[in-house]
Amino acid sequence: MIVKTIQEIADMLNCDLVGEDKTSLIQGVGIDSRQVTENALYIPLIGQRADGHTFIDSVIQKGVKATLWQKDHTPYPEDITCILVDDTLEALQNLAKAYLNTLSCLVIGVTGSNGKTSCKDMLYSIFSQEKKTQKTQGNRNNEIGLPLTVLDLDKDVEVAILEMGMENKGEIDFLTHIARPDVSIITTIGSAHMENLGGKKQIAQAKLEILENLKPGGLFLYDKESPEIQECLLEMDIDPSKRLVSFGFNGDISIISSIDYTENGIEFYCSSLTDKITLNALGDFQAKNALPCIYVALDQKISTSSILKGLKDLEMTKMRTALLKVHDAKIIDDTYKSNPESAKAAIDTLMKVQAKKHIAVLADMLDLGPEENDLHAMIGCYAVEKNVDTVYATGPLSKYTIKACTNIESKWFETKDEIVEELKHLLNEDCAILIKGSRAMHMDEIVDKLKEM
Repeated sequence: MIVKTIQEIADMLNCDLVGEDKTSLIQGVGIDSRQVTENALYIPLIGQRADGHTFIDSVIQKGVKATLWQKDHTPYPEDITCILVDDTLEALQNLAKAYLNTLSCLVIGVTGSNGKTSCKDMLYSIFSQEKKTQKTQGNRNNEIGLPLTVLDLDKDVEVAILEMGMENKGEIDFLTHIARPDVSIITTIGSAHMENLGGKKQIAQAKLEILENLKPGGLFLYDKESPEIQECLLEMDIDPSKRLVSFGFNGDISIISSIDYTENGIEFYCSSLTDKITLNALGDFQAKNALPCIYVALDQKISTSSILKGLKDLEMTKMRTALLKVHDAKIIDDTYKSNPESAKAAIDTLMKVQAKKHIAVLADMLDLGPEENDLHAMIGCYAVEKNVDTVYATGPLSKYTIKACTNIESKWFETKDEIVEELKHLLNEDCAILIKGSRAMHMDEIVDKLKEM
């Protein structure tokens, strides 16, 4: 984490101080008055429901020695040194940018409609075999989370893996001005945020801001099976020093074998390694997510043995195609988010898990725009096409999914508790159960209740 004196932080921001203490050492930052520690710099952000400045008294009582303070909030508090800024959020972002410029680490930026968190986890597992590596924790990938992630980096970090999320055009551009990558990866272009951006090409254009702000001579990896990226690349004026590499089933680095499913994950071969890859994750798409990670690692002279060990020992962020055993049933927890592309991939994964019966438990996919009804129906048709035995669903949009599930067992439920009651009778059978939905649908609650049975 950032370790600087109060004066050094003021100098990094080119701001004035109010207060006598200029020499105390700051260790890290905090934006939550309930959690900020004594040695941290408090950064009071102004949100829709609360203004962090109003909690300064409780921060002072904790012994915090310094705070960023917005100039228009007068009078300035006593008993704490204030670094005066025009806007505390902007100051947080500027501080992160200035701090990152003092570090000498490799910066890897990862974005994509699906798979960016899995890709981040794989990169971390590989690089941490040989180098001091830090990554975005949880979903801290926006205009607040990314600066906090940067300020958590240690001064001797060698590799920083930063996940970059977006909902609108310009957001990746903004994040990459805070943390300019040496390596940029776009995992996929999907239908998420269609409501905001209008179409897949527009989503690709927004994601490609991560290439535009890649450092000269940097490495850019992209999904060969996303035609929107290919189309946009042809329209861009790209710095010729930047290296562009595609990945996928037909990319510059590609999968060259079948993908075999085991009790603990998948096995496959890729074009850049002679050894069989064992990946501690489920899904053909996870094999594809591993490809840019392998390429970047080889480019950075990471040994083959470290790459193989990192993928075999991978610890995935929760709720991303995690395979759980509950009594005799196998549960695929893929509850972090959902969109048409990831839902179809999850159904593919479900059907490759060995079991006598395959059950898909689905909830609404959000932010899909005017085609949302048809897209939900499409998932029902896809489940039928792939021979799923049973589809259960909840959420108003998922009624269209169930309506499309012709000739197979299917049922729509008003509540998640009703689904749990239906599923608990199946836990002693040889069945595979996929549970998936957009994050706002909280389908992880079903997983948690089943695990307790």
